[in-house]
Amino acid sequence: MKYRTVIELICEASDREEATNISGEYLRGNIDFGVEMRCQAVTLRAHRMKKYTASCAILLLAFSALFLKIQSATSDAKIPALASGDYQGTYTVVPALKTKHKADFKEEWDEKKDETVLKFLKD
Repeated sequence: MKYRTVIELICEASDREEATNISGEYLRGNIDFGVEMRCQAVTLRAHRMKKYTASCAILLLAFSALFLKIQSATSDAKIPALASGDYQGTYTVVPALKTKHKADFKEEWDEKKDETVLKFLKD
């Protein structure tokens, strides 16, 4: 079975070149102190699963966002049919109005609503 091994060497250096030289000497066995080493070994299969799972998740999110965008665009095409004035069977949700005289306004609104309903039923 193949493994992927990541070795991290931590040392104090003034620049990148010096850090590279110190790590090379440490790996050759010429330096025994001043370098901290961390090592992580994972099977290659597990590494690929993590790598490709993240890529697939990002692609899935992108395609689902695109699909939702296309879906909303096609559902908006039905709206012009209502613009012809045929609103029968269509209901509208109206938020509560914020007025100072709420009770008086509500009474007037209920009266107008009742008149409209009666007029609609008579016709």
